[in-house]
Amino acid sequence: MADVDSYNPFQGTEIFVPARYHNAFKQYCQAAEGSRRGIDSSPFPRMVDMWFLAVCIAVRDELKPLEKGRKGKDVTEINRGEVFANEPDRVRTLMLIAIKVSKEIEIVTEPRRMIEIANGLAAAGLPKLIEMLKEGGGEPIWNLSEAIRKILTK
Repeated sequence: MADVDSYNPFQGTEIFVPARYHNAFKQYCQAAEGSRRGIDSSPFPRMVDMWFLAVCIAVRDELKPLEKGRKGKDVTEINRGEVFANEPDRVRTLMLIAIKVSKEIEIVTEPRRMIEIANGLAAAGLPKLIEMLKEGGGEPIWNLSEAIRKILTK
């Protein structure tokens, strides 16, 4: 049996975002191709970190997945599921989110469907996340920090 902390059903899956948000990923992610900005301007170390927060925002705001998240001309692949190899908390979180959205416990045996749901939720949460990064009088990291603080203290 696989070690619980190394279990990653998402290996071989593709993490997509709508192509219209590609520039936002380049702007706000340090590891994005062409990005040479510091943490104040680009608060996310990796594109998957921004994607994951967008998923969480969509779940918190009870948004429906917007897009299937499958490869096509209007989506951009930002990573592959292997990125979760050493992130058991994110793996479990994505699995629980898929159960909540699908209302099917059996979905945990279908990694591609789970990632499709997460990709769709990221698409739904990205506009709010980008707004959080821009809204306020400071650099994106401080705008985001303040927006999250407000959410947590409501």
